Amino acid sequence: MTSAWPGDSVTVVHWVRSALRRAAQDSGEIALNGIDDIEVSAALTGYDLEHLTLDATGTKLTLGWYAPPMPTDPVTNAPVAEDAPEPEIVTREAGIVKNFRFSARPMRIERSPLIVDVQAFDVPIVWLTVAEPEAPGVPESIHSLVPDDDQGGMRGTFHASIATKDLVPLITSVARPMLREGGIHLGRLRLEVVRDGADGIRVTAYAGVRWKLLMASARAEARIEVTKDAVITVRDLRLGSRNPLVKFALLFARKHVRSVVGRRIDLNETIAEDGANLRLHDVRIGTGEQLSVEGRFG
Repeated sequence: MTSAWPGDSVTVVHWVRSALRRAAQDSGEIALNGIDDIEVSAALTGYDLEHLTLDATGTKLTLGWYAPPMPTDPVTNAPVAEDAPEPEIVTREAGIVKNFRFSARPMRIERSPLIVDVQAFDVPIVWLTVAEPEAPGVPESIHSLVPDDDQGGMRGTFHASIATKDLVPLITSVARPMLREGGIHLGRLRLEVVRDGADGIRVTAYAGVRWKLLMASARAEARIEVTKDAVITVRDLRLGSRNPLVKFALLFARKHVRSVVGRRIDLNETIAEDGANLRLHDVRIGTGEQLSVEGRFG
């Protein structure tokens, strides 16, 4: 690896692969398998990337629930974040990624295929070199490539889709380990997702569960509105069961259900709170054989 950063296209590709491996090792409860099979290509001119392309087709995300425990305060037992010292920046150079693309056709979450395609254009970036490697034993971690705080004229598109028939296996594989820790066994699950109006979908779920010797089934139905400006609102939420004990328990959930209905989740406000200078727009939800979400950002 050359001492100059970014050096050349080969150096950039080598760094991206190393950064992906380090990110996979530090991902906690999310494991990404097949990281070395991600195809990475780049074309560098000076400090500008004509293109940076990552193809993650064939990789697999596995969600686990046994990550190492977070450090806690010895007195309060509250989680304590580990504060890493700020690295000493030696060099800082501005550049731009003229064409960035991340795609997976498909990748898998657990056993369910997921298609992802994200493209971004004219992304301001910063090439950083620090005094010491941020990862011990990894010389290339002395360098980094990060988005500039001022995103300027960056713009792009995103698309993600999953076969509707694959939603149940995905939800089941994620929910069962979580419920099992509470002594609950999730049985059969059925899910229906249909369009409801120009900007909404209706989700209906039927589930059977067992807790100790108690077996029961429940039904939930919700209408979810998603506007083009990425505002999500639950317009209707109904819970029910044929089991008298479950019906009685659901009575105590009515107050919580009422608080959920009508609550707005503005994704653009959330992005702004995180300090990112971009907005989502033209967001669209597709239903049918494929459940999809797509839109633009800038």
